[in-house]
Amino acid sequence: MKCRLLHRLTLTLVAITLGACIESPDPSYEQTTRVRVGDLAPAFVVETLDDQTISLDDLRGRVVLLTFFSSACPDCHAQFEHIKSRIAAFDSSKFCFLPIARNEKRATVEQFRLENGYTFDMGFDPEGEIYALYATRYVPRNYLIDSDGHVLSISAEPTEQQLNELLEKIFQLTR
Repeated sequence: MKCRLLHRLTLTLVAITLGACIESPDPSYEQTTRVRVGDLAPAFVVETLDDQTISLDDLRGRVVLLTFFSSACPDCHAQFEHIKSRIAAFDSSKFCFLPIARNEKRATVEQFRLENGYTFDMGFDPEGEIYALYATRYVPRNYLIDSDGHVLSISAEPTEQQLNELLEKIFQLTR
């Protein structure tokens, strides 16, 4: 009797332990994206570190690279390092790089920009309301928006090759 009880208890503990180890997979980029290629990009207004208030509607007529990031994200930092010099070379009358920090306050974003020596302006979205219009997870997340406000491409956690292709696409659109 004791042996049977001990056997059942052991099997129950093993089942519980194994069940706790099984994780559901993270949702895909596709599952966490609220905006699709071809959609009109959702309108928003964002405050920037350079004390501008930028409306996406005000950027019509220019190609926009909208990048959501987090100051604590190593991939976001790597992306900025990879593109910063090339972004500066684009004609600002035809192109706008608009990085927006998701769920971060102004002071955090200011410190991030200062520590990394970034000279481009950055927006901040302390409550994540702008980000929620576009996605539910994952940064860096890039939306290339054409001069009419339509989403041309989306990338999440892009590779170096994908970033190069994105920059080439911007070059082609702004010639």
